[in-house]
Amino acid sequence: MTDASSTFAHAPPVRFRPYAPEPLERDPGLLPMLFNPRISRNMLAALPREAFERSYRRVRVLNLTYHGINDPEAIKRVFLDNAQNYRRPSMIRKMLQPIIGDSLLNTEQDAWRSQRRLMAPTFAPHAVEAAMPLFARLAERSCDRTPGDGGVVDMAAEATRATLEVIDEALFSGQTGMPFGETSDHVRDLLAGTAEMRLSMLLGLQELDMGGGQRRARRARRLLIERMGQFIRNRASASDAPDDFITRLYRAFAAEHPQEEAIQLTLDNAMTFFVAGHETTANGLAWALYLLAGDPQAQGWARDEAMAAWREGDPAQVIERLPYLKMVWEETLRLYSPIHRIDREAMADDELCGQTIRKGDMITVWPWVLHRHRTLWDEPDLFNPENFDPEAKAGRHRYQYIPFGAGPRICIGMGFAQTEALIILSRWLAAFRFGPAPGRRVEPVADVTLRPQGGMPLLVDRI
Repeated sequence: MTDASSTFAHAPPVRFRPYAPEPLERDPGLLPMLFNPRISRNMLAALPREAFERSYRRVRVLNLTYHGINDPEAIKRVFLDNAQNYRRPSMIRKMLQPIIGDSLLNTEQDAWRSQRRLMAPTFAPHAVEAAMPLFARLAERSCDRTPGDGGVVDMAAEATRATLEVIDEALFSGQTGMPFGETSDHVRDLLAGTAEMRLSMLLGLQELDMGGGQRRARRARRLLIERMGQFIRNRASASDAPDDFITRLYRAFAAEHPQEEAIQLTLDNAMTFFVAGHETTANGLAWALYLLAGDPQAQGWARDEAMAAWREGDPAQVIERLPYLKMVWEETLRLYSPIHRIDREAMADDELCGQTIRKGDMITVWPWVLHRHRTLWDEPDLFNPENFDPEAKAGRHRYQYIPFGAGPRICIGMGFAQTEALIILSRWLAAFRFGPAPGRRVEPVADVTLRPQGGMPLLVDRI
């Protein structure tokens, strides 16, 4: 395979424009956010046009000042140069506490650094490479169970099943005993309810929120934590436990904490990786198929490349043979970044975009906005994998594309997720053709992650 930018140099004459909520002509203000169902249930629908055109916006919500930034140098300062001044907001950590407790994703400073060191070897490049045969085996299993008779298949559901299996086997030796169909429903309810909770928490009304979404979320959280907690306790007491990620993690915590505390910390992180570790990748896979279904030429190029790569047979070598599909994947994460919003809280006064930042102010970076910003991208609303050919990437600011975050707190599982996604996606493309389902509009919904509302129905034909 030659360089992707030369092999696939001729773009289609008309590029696919995937669906996105139309920006509002002006900021809607707080009351519509509370009482307009379209906006309150999906914050993407509340974004004004100016957000996609300006590098800085200041918004006041009750007693909080939010600074929305789209300037790559300012983003670099927040996430890297002055990262110690910008921590995850206490409101967000409180919101996530019932789900993931004091896990890596929800801690700060010394506790975060200690946990990060414990987990880094599992996600190091050599460990990810060793997991490639597992990714390939589970991708093949996914192909075997996916209907391919030209009918409509919810590929979001299949992506969830496949990525849950990967996490279960790669980190837990396939021993969690979690029923994948039921578990995926619980995860969906949990994340949707958590996103709803954000607004009620902002208003200090979370204890009074008894809506159906919150009831489903609480039930899902209870069931998931009960089942995962029992698995952790069984693993902690087993004399012949496999030497996998979760066993090593428990033993490391047990060496420094009392047993119950070690079990709780292990459970917190198990929930983090089991829930967040599959959900973001599953959504990315679903969005990639949606984009390829809307652009048959790009799908054909990616399929030809995938078939050629898998003819060689060795999963460890496949990734190197997928330069165009990697461009497709990176463009997918530009248009539909699974993490659509990142918030930080200023610990001390600072300056960003020439504006004064006060202690306690909130800094908001929306990858959904940043990746579609009019001043940073040419034709930002169109699907164009060539945005990520080597020449284009070399001319772009590092901090205008942050699908996995940035700086010291960049997602620890980024390499794992990228490799897993490319292997699964390439196996699907080598086995099936995907087309849009007639009469179905796919709409992105901003829960904790960016998911397709109602799944991802696509026509699927086995090759």
